[in-house]
Amino acid sequence: MMASTLKDKMTIKRPLLGGFIFSSDSNISELYAEAGYDFVIIDTEHALNDLRIVQTHVRACAATGIHALVRLGAANYADASRLLDAGVEGLMIPHLGHDERADGIVQAMKYWPEGVRATCTGVKIAGYGQRNFAQAAAQSNQEVVAVGLIEDRTCVERIEQVLEDSKVDWIMPGPADLASSYGLHGQLTHPTVQDAVARIIEAAQARQTKVGVYINELSEIDQWKDRQIDFFVHAIDYKILGKALRAAVGDFQQRVLSN
Repeated sequence: MMASTLKDKMTIKRPLLGGFIFSSDSNISELYAEAGYDFVIIDTEHALNDLRIVQTHVRACAATGIHALVRLGAANYADASRLLDAGVEGLMIPHLGHDERADGIVQAMKYWPEGVRATCTGVKIAGYGQRNFAQAAAQSNQEVVAVGLIEDRTCVERIEQVLEDSKVDWIMPGPADLASSYGLHGQLTHPTVQDAVARIIEAAQARQTKVGVYINELSEIDQWKDRQIDFFVHAIDYKILGKALRAAVGDFQQRVLSN
Protein backbone atom coordinates (compact mmCIF):
# COMPACT_ATOMS: atom_id res chain seq x y z
CA MET A 1 0.00 0.00 0.00
CA MET A 2 1.42 3.36 -1.04
CA ALA A 3 0.91 6.41 1.17
CA SER A 4 0.20 9.68 -0.59
CA THR A 5 0.59 11.83 2.52
CA LEU A 6 2.78 11.77 5.58
CA LYS A 7 -0.26 11.24 7.81
CA ASP A 8 -1.24 8.25 5.68
CA LYS A 9 2.27 6.85 5.92
CA MET A 10 2.13 7.09 9.70
CA THR A 11 -0.93 4.82 9.71
CA ILE A 12 0.74 2.04 7.72
CA LYS A 13 4.35 2.28 8.87
CA ARG A 14 5.79 3.01 12.29
CA PRO A 15 8.21 4.33 13.22
CA LEU A 16 9.05 6.76 10.45
CA LEU A 17 12.57 8.04 9.80
CA GLY A 18 13.37 11.65 8.98
CA GLY A 19 16.26 14.06 9.15
CA PHE A 20 17.02 17.75 9.35
CA ILE A 21 18.39 19.45 6.23
CA PHE A 22 20.51 22.54 6.78
CA SER A 23 22.13 22.56 3.33
CA SER A 24 20.85 24.97 0.68
CA ASP A 25 21.52 22.34 -2.01
CA SER A 26 18.29 20.58 -2.99
CA ASN A 27 20.31 17.59 -4.17
CA ILE A 28 20.60 16.71 -0.49
CA SER A 29 16.83 16.20 -0.31
CA GLU A 30 17.10 13.87 -3.29
CA LEU A 31 19.85 11.92 -1.52
CA TYR A 32 17.61 11.40 1.51
CA ALA A 33 14.88 10.15 -0.82
CA GLU A 34 17.25 7.77 -2.60
CA ALA A 35 18.50 6.47 0.75
CA GLY A 36 14.96 5.59 1.82
CA TYR A 37 14.16 8.19 4.49
CA ASP A 38 10.45 8.88 4.94
CA PHE A 39 10.66 12.65 5.30
CA VAL A 40 13.01 15.60 5.63
CA ILE A 41 12.71 18.74 7.72
CA ILE A 42 14.11 21.74 5.87
CA ASP A 43 15.49 24.07 8.50
CA THR A 44 14.94 27.83 8.54
CA GLU A 45 15.49 28.35 12.28
CA HIS A 46 19.25 27.79 12.44
CA ALA A 47 20.24 27.24 8.80
CA LEU A 48 20.53 30.09 6.32
CA ASN A 49 17.70 28.86 4.11
CA ASP A 50 15.35 31.47 2.66
CA LEU A 51 11.99 30.87 0.96
CA ARG A 52 13.51 30.39 -2.49
CA ILE A 53 15.87 27.74 -1.17
CA VAL A 54 13.00 26.01 0.62
CA GLN A 55 11.08 26.00 -2.65
CA THR A 56 13.89 24.17 -4.46
CA HIS A 57 13.95 21.53 -1.70
CA VAL A 58 10.17 21.10 -1.85
CA ARG A 59 10.29 20.60 -5.61
CA ALA A 60 13.11 18.07 -5.27
CA CYS A 61 11.12 16.20 -2.63
CA ALA A 62 8.00 16.14 -4.80
CA ALA A 63 10.01 14.81 -7.72
CA THR A 64 11.63 12.02 -5.71
CA GLY A 65 8.68 11.01 -3.54
CA ILE A 66 9.86 12.07 -0.10
CA HIS A 67 7.72 14.13 2.26
CA ALA A 68 8.86 17.69 3.05
CA LEU A 69 8.37 19.56 6.31
CA VAL A 70 9.86 22.92 7.27
CA ARG A 71 11.11 23.95 10.69
CA LEU A 72 10.16 27.58 11.06
CA GLY A 73 12.46 30.25 12.38
CA ALA A 74 11.22 33.48 13.94
CA ALA A 75 11.89 35.28 10.66
CA ASN A 76 9.46 32.93 8.87
CA TYR A 77 6.57 32.78 11.33
CA ALA A 78 4.50 35.05 9.09
CA ASP A 79 5.23 32.80 6.10
CA ALA A 80 3.43 29.74 7.44
CA SER A 81 0.56 29.87 4.97
CA ARG A 82 2.84 30.79 2.05
CA LEU A 83 5.03 27.77 2.70
CA LEU A 84 2.00 25.50 2.73
CA ASP A 85 0.69 27.17 -0.44
CA ALA A 86 4.00 26.23 -2.07
CA GLY A 87 3.54 22.54 -1.30
CA VAL A 88 5.17 22.05 2.10
CA GLU A 89 3.33 19.19 3.79
CA GLY A 90 3.76 20.43 7.33
CA LEU A 91 5.53 22.80 9.67
CA MET A 92 7.64 22.21 12.76
CA ILE A 93 6.99 24.92 15.35
CA PRO A 94 9.78 25.74 17.82
CA HIS A 95 9.20 26.50 21.49
CA LEU A 96 5.59 25.37 21.55
CA GLY A 97 3.90 26.64 24.70
CA HIS A 98 6.66 29.15 25.37
CA ASP A 99 6.30 31.47 22.39
CA GLU A 100 2.79 32.92 22.18
CA ARG A 101 3.13 33.18 18.40
CA ALA A 102 3.04 29.38 18.12
CA ASP A 103 -0.74 29.20 18.50
CA GLY A 104 -1.08 31.74 15.70
CA ILE A 105 1.05 29.56 13.45
CA VAL A 106 -1.15 26.53 14.05
CA GLN A 107 -4.23 28.63 13.24
CA ALA A 108 -2.55 29.89 10.06
CA MET A 109 -2.08 26.30 8.85
CA LYS A 110 -5.77 25.50 8.47
CA TYR A 111 -8.52 27.08 6.40
CA TRP A 112 -11.86 28.08 7.91
CA PRO A 113 -13.60 26.67 9.90
CA GLU A 114 -10.56 24.97 11.48
CA GLY A 115 -8.24 27.98 11.25
CA VAL A 116 -7.57 31.35 9.69
CA ARG A 117 -5.25 30.44 6.84
CA ALA A 118 -5.05 33.11 4.16
CA THR A 119 -6.81 32.18 0.93
CA CYS A 120 -5.50 32.42 -2.62
CA THR A 121 -6.85 30.28 -5.44
CA GLY A 122 -3.80 30.79 -7.66
CA VAL A 123 -1.21 28.86 -5.62
CA LYS A 124 0.44 25.47 -6.13
CA ILE A 125 -1.89 23.43 -3.91
CA ALA A 126 -4.83 24.65 -6.02
CA GLY A 127 -3.10 23.89 -9.30
CA TYR A 128 -2.45 27.60 -9.81
CA GLY A 129 -6.17 28.19 -10.25
CA GLN A 130 -6.84 25.06 -12.32
CA ARG A 131 -8.40 22.97 -9.52
CA ASN A 132 -11.54 23.23 -7.44
CA PHE A 133 -10.34 25.36 -4.54
CA ALA A 134 -12.97 24.18 -2.05
CA GLN A 135 -11.74 20.62 -2.55
CA ALA A 136 -8.09 21.72 -2.34
CA ALA A 137 -8.74 23.58 0.94
CA ALA A 138 -10.57 20.62 2.49
CA GLN A 139 -7.80 18.27 1.39
CA SER A 140 -5.11 20.55 2.81
CA ASN A 141 -6.92 20.81 6.15
CA GLN A 142 -6.94 17.04 6.35
CA GLU A 143 -3.35 16.42 5.24
CA VAL A 144 -1.25 19.22 6.73
CA VAL A 145 0.95 18.22 9.69
CA ALA A 146 1.70 20.56 12.59
CA VAL A 147 4.68 19.38 14.65
CA GLY A 148 5.28 21.08 17.98
CA LEU A 149 8.73 21.22 19.56
CA ILE A 150 8.81 21.26 23.36
CA GLU A 151 12.09 22.99 24.17
CA ASP A 152 11.69 24.90 27.43
CA ARG A 153 11.89 23.95 31.09
CA THR A 154 8.82 26.00 31.94
CA CYS A 155 6.81 24.02 29.38
CA VAL A 156 7.97 20.68 30.76
CA GLU A 157 6.76 21.76 34.20
CA ARG A 158 3.25 22.31 32.78
CA ILE A 159 3.38 19.92 29.85
CA GLU A 160 -0.18 18.62 30.28
CA GLN A 161 -1.58 22.15 29.95
CA VAL A 162 0.67 22.94 26.97
CA LEU A 163 -0.60 19.87 25.14
CA GLU A 164 -4.19 20.67 26.09
CA ASP A 165 -3.89 24.17 24.64
CA SER A 166 -2.05 23.20 21.48
CA LYS A 167 -3.66 21.89 18.33
CA VAL A 168 -0.61 20.20 16.87
CA ASP A 169 -0.66 16.73 15.32
CA TRP A 170 2.77 15.55 16.44
CA ILE A 171 5.06 16.40 19.35
CA MET A 172 8.83 16.17 19.65
CA PRO A 173 11.11 17.15 22.53
CA GLY A 174 13.94 19.47 21.50
CA PRO A 175 16.82 18.17 23.63
CA ALA A 176 19.38 20.84 22.71
CA ASP A 177 17.20 23.76 23.77
CA LEU A 178 15.90 21.78 26.74
CA ALA A 179 19.46 21.28 27.91
CA SER A 180 20.15 25.00 27.63
CA SER A 181 16.96 25.86 29.51
CA TYR A 182 18.26 23.75 32.41
CA GLY A 183 21.68 25.40 32.21
CA LEU A 184 23.20 22.24 30.72
CA HIS A 185 24.37 23.52 27.34
CA GLY A 186 25.16 20.70 24.93
CA GLN A 187 24.53 17.97 27.52
CA LEU A 188 21.72 16.24 25.68
CA THR A 189 22.22 12.95 27.53
CA HIS A 190 22.31 14.50 31.02
CA PRO A 191 19.83 12.72 33.34
CA THR A 192 17.89 15.94 33.92
CA VAL A 193 17.42 16.45 30.19
CA GLN A 194 16.53 12.81 29.64
CA ASP A 195 13.96 12.98 32.45
CA ALA A 196 12.39 16.04 30.78
CA VAL A 197 12.26 14.24 27.43
CA ALA A 198 10.64 11.21 29.06
CA ARG A 199 8.03 13.39 30.75
CA ILE A 200 7.12 15.04 27.45
CA ILE A 201 6.77 11.68 25.71
CA GLU A 202 4.65 10.23 28.49
CA ALA A 203 2.29 13.22 28.45
CA ALA A 204 1.96 13.16 24.65
CA GLN A 205 1.26 9.45 24.54
CA ALA A 206 -1.35 9.82 27.27
CA ARG A 207 -3.20 12.14 24.88
CA GLN A 208 -2.60 9.74 21.96
CA THR A 209 -0.56 12.40 20.18
CA LYS A 210 2.08 11.11 17.77
CA VAL A 211 5.48 11.61 19.33
CA GLY A 212 9.00 11.65 17.91
CA VAL A 213 12.57 11.68 19.18
CA TYR A 214 15.70 13.37 17.88
CA ILE A 215 18.73 11.09 17.70
CA ASN A 216 22.34 11.82 16.80
CA GLU A 217 23.17 8.14 16.26
CA LEU A 218 20.92 5.37 15.00
CA SER A 219 22.14 3.19 17.87
CA GLU A 220 20.14 5.45 20.19
CA ILE A 221 16.95 3.90 18.80
CA ASP A 222 17.58 0.81 20.94
CA GLN A 223 16.78 2.69 24.15
CA TRP A 224 13.36 3.68 22.78
CA LYS A 225 12.18 0.31 21.48
CA ASP A 226 9.75 -0.25 24.34
CA ARG A 227 8.35 3.31 24.29
CA GLN A 228 6.30 3.09 21.09
CA ILE A 229 7.93 6.08 19.39
CA ASP A 230 6.15 7.13 16.20
CA PHE A 231 9.02 8.83 14.37
CA PHE A 232 12.74 9.45 14.69
CA VAL A 233 14.59 12.49 13.39
CA HIS A 234 18.13 11.44 12.61
CA ALA A 235 20.59 14.25 13.19
CA ILE A 236 21.42 16.97 10.66
CA ASP A 237 22.77 16.52 7.15
CA TYR A 238 25.96 18.43 8.04
CA LYS A 239 26.57 16.19 11.07
CA ILE A 240 26.10 13.03 9.04
CA LEU A 241 28.41 14.30 6.30
CA GLY A 242 30.99 15.45 8.83
CA LYS A 243 30.99 12.07 10.55
CA ALA A 244 31.40 10.24 7.24
CA LEU A 245 34.27 12.50 6.18
CA ARG A 246 36.05 12.12 9.51
CA ALA A 247 35.67 8.34 9.26
CA ALA A 248 37.09 8.47 5.73
CA VAL A 249 40.13 10.44 6.90
CA GLY A 250 40.65 8.00 9.78
CA ASP A 251 40.42 5.06 7.40
CA PHE A 252 42.81 6.76 5.01
CA GLN A 253 45.37 7.45 7.71
CA GLN A 254 45.17 3.92 9.06
CA ARG A 255 45.72 2.43 5.63
CA VAL A 256 48.61 4.78 4.83
CA LEU A 257 50.34 4.17 8.15
CA SER A 258 49.89 0.39 7.87
CA ASN A 259 52.01 0.30 4.70
